[in-house]
Amino acid sequence: MCSETEGDFMEYMTNVVTNGLTTVAISLGSQLGLFDIMATMDKPMTSQEIADAAGLKERYVREWLGAMVTGTIVNTDPNSEKFMIPKHRQRELVSTRKNQAGLARGLTSLYRLQDDVMDCFRKEGPSGIPHSKYEYHYRWLASFKKNDYDDTKMRALIGQVSGLEKVLGAGIHVCDVGCNTGYHVGMLAKLFPSSQFVGVDISESAIAEAQKNNQSVNTTFETQDAYNLPSDWSDKFFYVYVSKVIHDLAYSEKALVEIYRILKPGGFLSLVEVNAHSKPSDNLSIPNAQGIYVFSLCHCVPSALNYPGGTALGSCWGREAAMSMLKDIGFDCVQVFEIPNQPEEIHISAQKPQGI
Repeated sequence: MCSETEGDFMEYMTNVVTNGLTTVAISLGSQLGLFDIMATMDKPMTSQEIADAAGLKERYVREWLGAMVTGTIVNTDPNSEKFMIPKHRQRELVSTRKNQAGLARGLTSLYRLQDDVMDCFRKEGPSGIPHSKYEYHYRWLASFKKNDYDDTKMRALIGQVSGLEKVLGAGIHVCDVGCNTGYHVGMLAKLFPSSQFVGVDISESAIAEAQKNNQSVNTTFETQDAYNLPSDWSDKFFYVYVSKVIHDLAYSEKALVEIYRILKPGGFLSLVEVNAHSKPSDNLSIPNAQGIYVFSLCHCVPSALNYPGGTALGSCWGREAAMSMLKDIGFDCVQVFEIPNQPEEIHISAQKPQGI
């Protein structure tokens, strides 16, 4: 029997909506560089001083500060009317780290598409939303993903696959499918200079950015379709890395079949996916699960359903469905690992059987 009262739920909803409004202001502060400016201040500053340092209009900065003070993000001295961000809060606000302020920017990038998403709900509406409408969201995603990992986290992930670090050190061929702007594959290339790395993505602009940002002699980038990788790549790669891509694809299983084909027998696949289960009821204990579903509702599902017969797995397709699909394709040794200091993600490792 539920003990929740109408008043309890009203209070809960008030907090939800108020926090949503605060998210808009956090996103603005992040995009305008206000948090970065305030994090460099060694003493409290007035709204005018903050505006001058950021090159912004004081009246708008003052109103933003009001939202941040009442939202308990920024502190103020009521006597001097000066503002500051305590040191212990800065990590979650500055743009140089993957943090909640960066996530707020992603959420507000989806607000631009609310009308399009509503149209998709309607029976007479479109099946999905074309990728071209997500350009702003993809720019955010590239910047947010850049702060996903450092060398320590990447080595920890590699170390979860028995023997992989050793062969990477000796020299193997590696492919990053859906590499975006190449940050992860570039990191791997620097960690393991004896191996050869190829990053592929369907986006020509992402590949151009990857080529500009990564000059390692052991790394190349190509515009490729994950559903139709080059025919001469069969059995070429000992390791394939895929970070939060499969659930976004219209034809996820088809892409995994291609990945299976390009792997050498005995080679390994690493899927970095959202830490979720396949049933919503099993995700009640997953941190920020509701936010993951919202991202999926506004991006993953409609972008996949824009293609005829798109399967639209969604962000929360879950470890159970992922493991089942990999086994059905023919992968062995399918395992799920928690990623250190990345509670919102899991690492699904699988191996192509020897002698295939």
